[in-house]
Amino acid sequence: MTEGVKTLIYLGVALVVAVSAFVSRPRQIEVVLDEKVGEVLFDTFDDPSKAASMEFVRYDSEMGELRDFKVARDKQSGAWTIPSNAGYPADAEQRMRDAALMLVDLKVLGIASQVPADHAYFGVLEPDREKLRLGDDGVGQLLTFEDAKGQSLAGVIIGKTVKGADDQRYVRIPGQDIVYVVRIDPKQLSTRFQDWIEQDLLKLSSWDIEEVAVKNYSVEREMTRATLIRDFDFAAKFADNEWKLIELTNYRNGEPSKVAELPANQELDKDKLNSLKTAVDDLKIVDVFRKPKGLGRDLKAGTDFMKDLASQKDLQARGFYPYETAGAAELYCANGEVHVGMKDGVQYVLRFGETVADTGDEPAEGRNRYLFVTARVNMDKFPQPELEAVPELPSGVKEKSESGAADEQPKPEAAESDAADAEPKTEADAEREAAEAVILQERERINKENQRKLDDWNENVKKAKEKVAELNTRFGDWYYVVSEDQYKKIRLPLSDLIKNKTASEDSPDTSAAPEVEGDGVDAFRNLQDQGLEP
Repeated sequence: MTEGVKTLIYLGVALVVAVSAFVSRPRQIEVVLDEKVGEVLFDTFDDPSKAASMEFVRYDSEMGELRDFKVARDKQSGAWTIPSNAGYPADAEQRMRDAALMLVDLKVLGIASQVPADHAYFGVLEPDREKLRLGDDGVGQLLTFEDAKGQSLAGVIIGKTVKGADDQRYVRIPGQDIVYVVRIDPKQLSTRFQDWIEQDLLKLSSWDIEEVAVKNYSVEREMTRATLIRDFDFAAKFADNEWKLIELTNYRNGEPSKVAELPANQELDKDKLNSLKTAVDDLKIVDVFRKPKGLGRDLKAGTDFMKDLASQKDLQARGFYPYETAGAAELYCANGEVHVGMKDGVQYVLRFGETVADTGDEPAEGRNRYLFVTARVNMDKFPQPELEAVPELPSGVKEKSESGAADEQPKPEAAESDAADAEPKTEADAEREAAEAVILQERERINKENQRKLDDWNENVKKAKEKVAELNTRFGDWYYVVSEDQYKKIRLPLSDLIKNKTASEDSPDTSAAPEVEGDGVDAFRNLQDQGLEP
């Protein structure tokens, strides 16, 4: 074989290798760079309403972990939810549109690089959970949108700020090498859970709060048992623009001791009670977690739940302790309860658990606390209506129907015969019939009024029950997290609920009142020791 033939063979092999390498190289989207400048980056994403889900992923280099926030429209109900927060309902229509508009009509201002080795320099490395390591630098923020079928609409990795242009950023489309310069501000995209939900937890008005009750107790744990250690029960009602004591019960060694009325030198602290009402109105959601399966919306569960150790541990870790009673399970909570009664007969029950570490993307101001919320109907608001007594029917007289006819009417032939044989009515007969007519008319009036009262009562109870069912459906699946500051304004100690009166010329003479040391529970216990009968 001649040298020339060998050379041709080598050249042919090299050509085949080069063609193979070209064909098998990673496919890249063809981009004419000069033509791309000034054009939109995503020419097919022109309608923000097409976006059915959004995901934002960023890398925490200090913790070496990814933070993921996702909002999506539920395929069955069509409602917005937050999958990254256990599917909690989102108030996302306008925020989703605003977020999608960040990529709609996003124009390319320039090309920074086409070299993969430059990605870290421009901060557009993809936040990939499998590839990232603690301390990695140059990782960008990934923003993606999908349609209702799960197909990608648009997505960018947002990198560093362009030097000298604070409103511009380096970005890269996932899977491509080209680094673009665009005008985008990821700070405008909130990934705070609270910004995407209806943050008002109870959705009530403090003006409609009529009663508050504080049940102060602690839970003593022994192995698998939890014992309730009661301290005091307090209840007050707001009526005629003032607070009135309903109940005050102290517990000593588990034995209740009721106080009929406050000593002359003490009174309810109306400022603290008013602040409690305001704090309940202002109660905001900080975070949510799903509660264990099997625990009902009324916080009751069957005995099977008591055998589920994983669910019990989940509850106990948050400060809620199930206990069996009458074949079912109920809950104690680590930091007592507050009951809030409304004018419409709905009563909110707030059960406070343990404190919780910060779980969000942004540090919390102070501690937060777990909270269970349920609602129930306060039947004390719906006393049975007082019905007026109905006069008895005169002997021989039958009640008439609504049409005015007697319940039992004679046949037409018999009526005609009776009319022909009847004797003329006397004056006494006329007076008797007139008196019977008056009684029948009064009975009809009273029956209608009584029925109206019963209908009103039934309707009011029905509305209260429907509202309670709606509320428990909303509250039922969740542990809520609220701020510690709000908790302290709601779950007040007795020393904040009752105070010593301020001395003044108008104050009654209290010199004869027993001398009391301490405030709150201690004060009442001292009074009992000195002979005050509850």
